Amino acid sequence: MKQKTYVYHSMPLEQVVHGTIVADRRYSDPEWLEAYQWLEKEVGFFPIFLSIGDRDSDAVYMTGYQNQWRVYIGGDFDADKKYRKIYRKAGEFPNQVLFAIPLESVPVRSFNDYQWWNIVLTDVLCQREIGPGLRRLLFKKSWNEARWLRQARRDSHLVQMLAPQLDLGAAEYIWVRNKSTQEALQKQGFHNVQVRRIALES
Repeated sequence: MKQKTYVYHSMPLEQVVHGTIVADRRYSDPEWLEAYQWLEKEVGFFPIFLSIGDRDSDAVYMTGYQNQWRVYIGGDFDADKKYRKIYRKAGEFPNQVLFAIPLESVPVRSFNDYQWWNIVLTDVLCQREIGPGLRRLLFKKSWNEARWLRQARRDSHLVQMLAPQLDLGAAEYIWVRNKSTQEALQKQGFHNVQVRRIALES
């Protein structure tokens, strides 16, 4: 029996609505906004970023859902130019919700190569021109959707999907960090909301 294909999207609880969300640049990391706007010109819409895979696949790691349990989040130099690690404290952890939505519930979709997307991010940030060769590697215009899906089944970290909007109400299952978040979503009308923690990537 053929496995069902899902798209996965993680977002903060406070942004969740029971219905369709539209890509909104206000929620974008300002550091990467210029790259997202470059992508908007290429695909014709400002994107919602999605991962793609079979049920409970490693594609969920592409969404960053697991990072809400990360304690060590980096570091910075203090006034004495000494590097200090930064750790989250109780009450500082984000509250992310993971939506698993059947692929067919996303009518407008575009695919690209996630590894090459990371190169584009850096090039745009450094004000370097994105040439035709890099565009070909990123978008692989000769690939049809079936080929992108085969690639995602081989390795979900190689394929990134984009959509201009997403119907959260179409989610077949939803993961949350705790019981209170589960109850909040159920009050909004969501079903099959599961408290699910996943391990951090090493």
